[in-house]
Formats: sequence, C-alpha cells, structure tokens
Amino acid sequence: MDPMIAEKVCNIREKVADLIGPSRYRTWFGDATQFHLDGESLEVTVPNPLVGNWISSNFMPHLVEAARSVVGTDPRVRVQVMSTWDPTQDAATITEPPISAATTTEPVPPPAQLSERRRDLRPVLRGELGTFVVGKSNELAYSVASAVVQQPGSSFKHVVMHGGCGLGKTHLLQAICNGASRNHPTLEWQYLSGEEFTNEYIYAVKFGRVDRFRARFRNVDLLVIDDIHFLANKKATQEEFLHTFNAIDASGKVVVLSTDQHPRTIVELSEPLRNRLIAAMVVSIDPPDFDTRRQILQRRALSMACELSDSVLDFLAHQITRNVRELEGALYKLVAYASLTRDPVSLDLAHKVVEDYIAGTRSPDTNTIQASVAKYFGVSREALHSTSRDRTITQARGFAMYLVRKQTRLSFPEIGRLMGNKQHSTVLMATRRIENLINRDGAVTWKTPFGMRDVPAKTVLEELEQNLARGQDAS
Repeated sequence: MDPMIAEKVCNIREKVADLIGPSRYRTWFGDATQFHLDGESLEVTVPNPLVGNWISSNFMPHLVEAARSVVGTDPRVRVQVMSTWDPTQDAATITEPPISAATTTEPVPPPAQLSERRRDLRPVLRGELGTFVVGKSNELAYSVASAVVQQPGSSFKHVVMHGGCGLGKTHLLQAICNGASRNHPTLEWQYLSGEEFTNEYIYAVKFGRVDRFRARFRNVDLLVIDDIHFLANKKATQEEFLHTFNAIDASGKVVVLSTDQHPRTIVELSEPLRNRLIAAMVVSIDPPDFDTRRQILQRRALSMACELSDSVLDFLAHQITRNVRELEGALYKLVAYASLTRDPVSLDLAHKVVEDYIAGTRSPDTNTIQASVAKYFGVSREALHSTSRDRTITQARGFAMYLVRKQTRLSFPEIGRLMGNKQHSTVLMATRRIENLINRDGAVTWKTPFGMRDVPAKTVLEELEQNLARGQDAS
C-alpha cells in the first residue's frame, strides 16, 4: 500500500476509535476488518454479515465523519463482506428471524464438499517466516513456528504465543499457515481471529448453522486463532471453543493460538479452558531489542525502495522501543511526509515527523502498568486480579486501577474487566480511595519481606510513575 494512503487509513481507524470508544472499536472493527481508501471512497470489508449489519446500522455516521476529517470532502463509504464468507450469505440476507440452534440444524456436508468449502473460506495471509526479523526477544517463538511448519504436530501439538500488541504474533501465526500449506499441500487449515470465531459462532447459533460451524472448525489438521483472549467473559463461546479444541486434540491435530498475556493471567477464562491453554507450549514474545528494531527498519525501508542513513536508522531504533507496529508506523509516516514535501529523509526531518512516537511521550500499556505495580508491592499479577482482601494486595490493586485510569483512556467498566472482571463501582471506589489518600497526604501501609512499610501515598505514586517512565525509556 502507498505510504500516504496507509497513513490516511491509519488516521481514519484512529478517528473511528476516538468517536465510538476503544472497547467498541476493538469489538466490531479490530484487525479483522479491513479499510480500503481510494480517493474519496472508503470501503470497509468485514469478516461476516453479522458484523457488517451491525457496523452499517450503528457506526456509519462515525465512519463518514472519520473519513471526512482525513480526506477533507464528503466521502463515499461502503461496507461489504469479505469474499471468503460463504457466498450464499451476504449482509442483505440477514433479515429472517433468529432460529434456535437447539431445534434447527443443518446436515453436515460430505467430507469432500467440506474440504472444498474450507479452501474457499481461507483468507489471504501476508505473514511469512522469511520476512520475520528474528532477535533475542522472539527467537524461541520463531523456532516453534518453524517446527510446526516443517512437521505439524510432530514436536508441538498445541502452541500459545503471548505478548503485547505489535510484537509479531499475527505475523508468525500467518506464517505458520502459509508455510505449512506449501510444505503440506493436502493439509486442511483454518485461520481467524478470536473476534471472528466469536461472531461466527453467534451467527451460527442465531440462524441454526451450528453443525456447519462445527464441521468447519473441528475437521481440520491445523486450527490457528489470533487474539484468543477476545473470548474472555464470553462463556458460551469459550465452551464451544473448548469442545473444538478437544475434538482437534482427540484426532491428533494441531492448534496454534495467540494472546496478549500469559493464559495463566486471563482470569476471565473458564478454569477448564485456562488449564488447556497452560498445558500447551506457551511461548513469550517480548519487545525487540535495539539491533532487532534497526534490522526491521532496514528491511521495511528496503521494501519501500527508500534509503535511510545510519543516523536516521539509529535514531528511530533508539527512540521507538515499544513494539514493531509503532516502529513501522513511524517509518511510514516519515517516508510519506518526505514524499509529500519532496524533502530528503534526514535526521532533522525524522526528529520533526516522528515526535509522537518517541519513547516517553506515549503512555505505558495496561500490561506494563500491572507488572510494575505488582513488582513494587511484591505481589503477583494474578493477585491483582483476584478477590483477595489482603491489605498489601488491596493497596496494590488500588494503585494499579488508579494508574490504568490515569495513563489510558479505558473506562471504569473496561478497567474492571481487565482487573479480574470487577464491577465498575469497585474500580470507581478504589481510584477515589487513592485520590483521597494523595489529596490529604495520607500514607500507604503494606507488608514486605523485611517488615511493614509505611510510605506517603504521593511518594508511592511518584515512584511508580518513575518506574514506568524508566521502563518506557529503556531500549
């Protein structure tokens, strides 16, 4: 995609998220929905008719406003269903009343017919092992992915890759599908996101297509699901996925998943499902180090036919440390700006253009905040999500909620779900308690291995924020 168009699409996505809220954006758009901008026309491609109908009915004015703010004129906006969806069903046909899956089901098509349908439903994936930049932070995940590609199920039957946003989980999952498909042409595989799995299950239940849904996902050699944490708090979908997991396992086939955190810490998952995930090959993908970031920039610049000086490469690699997505976003913005102004890609231009991406100017993410608070108070992250009333855990949980509220745009209900499915009133009370302690110069008391510690609340907050800042600046 042209860098200038890519930048505009990114701006439209961000504007939509601002207009409807981060939570609703993740639920109905996320990575599964594709935006295509052609002049003054915006095409939003969705994974299935259920999502398409909902977006058209509820978010069309927001899409128009977001596109107008970027292209500068009244845009033409169209929502369409991906071609990989069953062509007999499109957004216009979903007008019939709901049908109970318990009373109405469809016969499962014969295996040969299923095989052809699964091939038709496969998405086009871009990730390849050959284009993945390997470093210390991701070499184990890369090795596991390579093993699955060479001999699916031989070394690892079940794999869970976890890490923050933009670190390469999706790239590796797509690379597994592409590589395994080339090495094993008869292998049956399915790739989708946790959001797509959820939406398609809802659709199947609503219109009595549960048998077809199960046939699609349980009769494969390789099932790959990105962002499985999307199933958190969705009990019916979790139960359906657990049965799918068990069916694939019973046939000796392979399941590969990704999530934004270790499955042990996703307390909103059912105990049986969490245990299933923990028993898999769980691999962490960490933020890339300087050498890896620099190599990523070099490769991306080369693919864009753009030459970057060593000083520009070093500057970007030193300053943008959180994840690969931000690194690439900064590069696209820099190249687009240079193309627009016809200026050379100099160090001065890099300073000017990528200021918003520089480490220290962005807020830490929720995972970083929770990990930092847990370490400071000497408790586990699982304890923060628990219902324990232990004084130390309660104090730590309160500061974690307060900092997430302060450093992010999450609402009280969203923070509650993040922190172990707490009620929004619990989050509200916890943050107000911390605010009151700070405003009246109160102290915080908690237990440490060396005895009780009594520290002013203001000091605790300052030290926590300093720790977060140091973590942001570390390369």
